Amino acid sequence: MHHFIGIDSFKGCISSSDAARAIKTGILHADPDATIDWSPVADGGEGTIDVLSANGFEKIIAPTIDLAGRPIEVSYAQKDRIAVVEVAMICGLHLKRPEDDAFSLHTRGVGRLVRQVLATDASDIFLALGSTATTDGGLGFLAELGADLLTQTGRPISWQTNPLMETKQLRLPKTGMSLHVLADVTASYAGEQGAACVFGPQKGLNASEIAVLDGRLTEIGRRLQIEHIKGAGAAGGLGGAAYALGASIESGASFILRMIHAKERIERADYVWTGEGRVDRQTAMGKLPSQVSALADRAGIPCILLAGEVTERLEQAWICEAIHDPDEVKTLDPFVTKQRLARRAEQIVRRLNPK
Repeated sequence: MHHFIGIDSFKGCISSSDAARAIKTGILHADPDATIDWSPVADGGEGTIDVLSANGFEKIIAPTIDLAGRPIEVSYAQKDRIAVVEVAMICGLHLKRPEDDAFSLHTRGVGRLVRQVLATDASDIFLALGSTATTDGGLGFLAELGADLLTQTGRPISWQTNPLMETKQLRLPKTGMSLHVLADVTASYAGEQGAACVFGPQKGLNASEIAVLDGRLTEIGRRLQIEHIKGAGAAGGLGGAAYALGASIESGASFILRMIHAKERIERADYVWTGEGRVDRQTAMGKLPSQVSALADRAGIPCILLAGEVTERLEQAWICEAIHDPDEVKTLDPFVTKQRLARRAEQIVRRLNPK
């Protein structure tokens, strides 16, 4: 039997590659004659550059600044004239230090890196959004690309706080760039389903800060005419800021799967394996396991979905199971998680091919 494995990372636990290798181990324990095709995958957020570099893209190191303005070196991916910037490398939650003020973190470093990429021969720049600690509406990004952020009196803002607080007038640059946003969320720029209200708590913002920022996002969103754009609230509003510059917004998972030629690889398989750390109602809303399952379903290939926790079964998956047994404690221990993935994969293959 031939198997294709495209499983997302178990965030905070194991990478996509580690998860795929564990499943491969389990399959081969049960069926030593099986053939395995696997690739690291991502949903367009954290881990995107690693996935692309394993599939023909070159990693390029470049200097920029992080979410608090500190110098930092990051990598972006390029193949032919396509360049991909993983925003979490510049302003991700993991870069936020205890002394950093969550309210004032910004996306200037993203714009600074994009400006450098524009100086190369890249014709299309993709921004992989997700797992950011910023909620500046993407204004830092816009400023680095030439936008004028002005106070009510027409003076440049001071940058002493979140740029949303001071910006009352905004003039966008004419860039002429071909920009694309990769996002796995459909959050709006502002409102109950917006950048501040939905993601503010996990970024360390308190209720009063969220209310203030949401008010400013509402105003800036109207000025940029992006208040009704799905995905504009991704990465604290960076998705909307990029859209205002003419960017398209598309599913990060779809982009990744296209780049690794997943459709063709799935069509050659007898079984397809996917999953993530937690499968719930959000999984069906375009997240990577649902996209892999949909490709398998269209090809008529059985899809097996494994997760650390399953609270709602994905209908397109032929098998959808948690990797731990009912009497086992859930854990984020990487070693235990890999063991359980391998064990569950072995058990499933033995069920599929009883001797």
